[in-house]
Amino acid sequence: MYLTNMRILKVFSSYKFRFCIGLIVVLSFWQIFRAITNSNKQKLIHSSRALNLDNSLMAKSVKDMKYLPVGVYYEALCPDSRNFILQHLVPSFNKAPNSFDIEFVPYGKAKTHENADGSIIFACQHGPVECHANKIHSCATQHIKDKNVLVKYVSCMIDNNYDPEMIGMLCAKKYNVNWNKIYTCSEGKEGELLLKLNGEATDKLWPQVSFIPTILINHEQPRQASVLKDFWGVACSYFPPESKPAAC
Repeated sequence: MYLTNMRILKVFSSYKFRFCIGLIVVLSFWQIFRAITNSNKQKLIHSSRALNLDNSLMAKSVKDMKYLPVGVYYEALCPDSRNFILQHLVPSFNKAPNSFDIEFVPYGKAKTHENADGSIIFACQHGPVECHANKIHSCATQHIKDKNVLVKYVSCMIDNNYDPEMIGMLCAKKYNVNWNKIYTCSEGKEGELLLKLNGEATDKLWPQVSFIPTILINHEQPRQASVLKDFWGVACSYFPPESKPAAC
């Protein structure tokens, strides 16, 4: 009887020990779970505050906006890029030339490859001529400081870009632009670097580029189908009432 009681006591003690260990493990996991949950809550709160701050800053920037920032991510030989610039961007700019700050980013769906010797090779969607034209456009954005002249020059070139040097020179003459600076840039390291930087800027866009041209308005991508169909109407919706162009 004594031995039987001892065995029962040992079994009971063994189960009690296991129960205690199990309870400790469960409580430990519970503490870890609570810690993770609280951490995620704090991150969510922080993200929410950051988002609210960003939205506040964006609202302020729109309210106080004098020039509407417009980014045009395009290719020099792309028919859709040509159509947007000539049929939508330029007519809208001409309606309110003092209301837009247009940034041209020629690159599109090109690819950049850097060689071991430091040289850079580009593969463009419409072939080597487009790469050459993209370099000239990139150099134009760097060396033409007057935004009004730049819009005219880019639109002049993209109207017929299949001989980029010839059209670049003719458009430069038409708008009194220093062609030598642009040409020298496009033939050297400066043009390579500018086009590479345009590629990096294009690749950083979010949502990622799926169609060229891609248009940014006030640093965001509105619905592209609407922008490409009615750029003027979409752009007008971004201006606050107090600074909306009269033509809107």
